[in-house]
Amino acid sequence: MKQRFERAGWWMYRLRGKRLIAFVLAGALAAAGGWFYGGRDSVAGGALVAFVLSAAVLARPLAALARRLFLRSAPWRAGTGPLAFAGADLGFRLYGFAGNRRPRQLVDDIGEAGGRFPRGEISLQLWVVATDDQGQDWTIVQEIREAPAGRMLWTSSVDAGLTIADFDETGRADPFRATHRLVEEELALPLVDIELLGWGREQRTTGTRDTVVARVTTSIGAEKLGGIEYPEGRAERTAHLVPIDVEGVVRSLGWGHPLSWRGGSVFGLLELLEAFQPGAWAPLERQLAPRWHEKGMFARVERGTQKVTERAIAAAS
Repeated sequence: MKQRFERAGWWMYRLRGKRLIAFVLAGALAAAGGWFYGGRDSVAGGALVAFVLSAAVLARPLAALARRLFLRSAPWRAGTGPLAFAGADLGFRLYGFAGNRRPRQLVDDIGEAGGRFPRGEISLQLWVVATDDQGQDWTIVQEIREAPAGRMLWTSSVDAGLTIADFDETGRADPFRATHRLVEEELALPLVDIELLGWGREQRTTGTRDTVVARVTTSIGAEKLGGIEYPEGRAERTAHLVPIDVEGVVRSLGWGHPLSWRGGSVFGLLELLEAFQPGAWAPLERQLAPRWHEKGMFARVERGTQKVTERAIAAAS
């Protein structure tokens, strides 16, 4: 229940207080004007017109607020250990959740995981969240083409490693400090809020890496995120603006095979969707499972074709 009220408070904030006040004032002015020019009947008519206009503009965010307050679906929650979703192993072992702990407690918890992070080599995967004028949440999905083979990978809005500047005086990793640095360097966006979601170990084709997953909120409107470009680096990177709803997440996760997605980033995206659209995991899983299954079948056929071609070339030579 506490989480529902927190979501309700967040969505009241997202109703754009200034816009709501403007419509209240408009209704009051309409009623006052009607009183001066036509008496009670005009007051009622002016108030009715103002109410209809306000309801039309605020219908979408109010409906979203009602869905969150009267949620009946069981929420999705990842468990510690190997993470799987829609029939796929995501190659991510979750060690712990952030929960309601304070930033200093989280730094302590990650510091206590030092046995799992023996060399302090930790990556940070950040999902940036922005809201448009209609109250719809958006995020950035990052497409990476690794050199020299050009293999395509999909990951969170920001995906980079911690440096020595991101450790505090006692040698503990401070993801909050790293978040401020990386968002400024990678996207140059103002931050409103930072929320750690969890941390764990990610399995990759080149080995394993320890990673912390977080969500950050920016005050920039989502409309202005479309032109975001990453700084030049060793890999070619592209930003894709994606709505945080079932259709948007299904489409983005379906761009690649599960193995082409960073496991920690998928965990963060699922947590993001659950936070803004509780209970959406069920339709998401139903729609995503066949897409990932088809991707897997195509990948197996492609590998088989390559092997047949290699054997034919070897035999001919």
